[in-house]
Amino acid sequence: MNSPLSGLPKLAERVSSLKPSATVEMSERIRQGRAAGRKIIGLSSGDPNLATDPRIVEAAERAIRGGETHYSTPAGLPALREAIAAYEKRRSGATYDAADILVTPGGKFALLTALMGVVGPGDEVLVPEPGWVSYGPCVRLCGGKPVALAMLDRIDVQAVEAAITKQTRAIILNSPVNPTGRILPEDEIAAVVKIAEKHNLWIIFDQVYADLTYDRPVAFAQASEAGRARTLVVDSTSKTFGMTGWRLGYLAVPSGFAKQIVKFLQHSIYCVPPFIQVAGIEALRLYDEIVPRYRSMFRKRLARSVEALSKIDGIECHMSDATFYLFPKVAGDDAAIAKRWLDTLDVATLPGSSFGGPGAGHLRLSLTVSDEELETALTRIAKAGIGVPTV
Repeated sequence: MNSPLSGLPKLAERVSSLKPSATVEMSERIRQGRAAGRKIIGLSSGDPNLATDPRIVEAAERAIRGGETHYSTPAGLPALREAIAAYEKRRSGATYDAADILVTPGGKFALLTALMGVVGPGDEVLVPEPGWVSYGPCVRLCGGKPVALAMLDRIDVQAVEAAITKQTRAIILNSPVNPTGRILPEDEIAAVVKIAEKHNLWIIFDQVYADLTYDRPVAFAQASEAGRARTLVVDSTSKTFGMTGWRLGYLAVPSGFAKQIVKFLQHSIYCVPPFIQVAGIEALRLYDEIVPRYRSMFRKRLARSVEALSKIDGIECHMSDATFYLFPKVAGDDAAIAKRWLDTLDVATLPGSSFGGPGAGHLRLSLTVSDEELETALTRIAKAGIGVPTV
């Protein structure tokens, strides 16, 4: 039987060559399983599953009823950009003018905007592994070539230097790290800044989990003058404020570059809906009230899960520095274990290998379900174990 696409022009290689997102694919499998009647507990999604604070919702409603339903400026509402600049100064110590901030539909588009601004056809970008599954595909969408760099438990400066070629244009850093929950120490970030200066590279710094930290402070690439001069900062309200579906993020860039990069927004999404931006202003206003509460909740879940998982033969689990993720080491094939837990326990996790080769032998558990569901999942896992011969 002929394919319905036979005889038609081919799709562009930039999309046909991409692998599906492992995280999105798992979310779809969970939705389909639940639609079929399965009671799957999802420990795989990066959605913190927090109800957006009613005051944030009300701010958006007021804006809609007040007529904020037309085009906004492509760079974002001035009031939001000013609030983000103040937010950045408070957290990282970096000073940005509101004009250095570009508002985007989520952190993923902030990443894509940064890459579109600095990566051309054939350019190479150093990408951390294990790392977020969209880094490499976003580089490819810009015509660039992702070059994987192992960063499971440290940044190897010699390995970074060895990976740099004449085509290298940028390096992506993520801290706190998805999937491991690790915070990159200040000396490692400083070393990368020096390398970037030496080779005239851009740093794309993804800090979307920087508000969900515990005992260790976050070091920021843009905190130093040298770092800020060549760092594009990617951030989002999604994880911090339980606003994943609102699609509200931002990109902070060195002074003078926003006027050029904003042209990508002008010719793509044009603007983020203004009523969503008004909600973002309210979220930042409520930061001191609501974020510590979320942080405390996730910390308790992490501690409880580490305690339970550490008692299981074949699992080595340590507390994360930040995020709502655990990245336990398992004595077996991570993909096989994740599949068994989903098929027989109705507990969804992600194999560490989904985040790159250095993640193999680990699982990523996202503690974004209710405390009751988490307890059920931990009980099921404890009874079943990893279910494969240990090595």
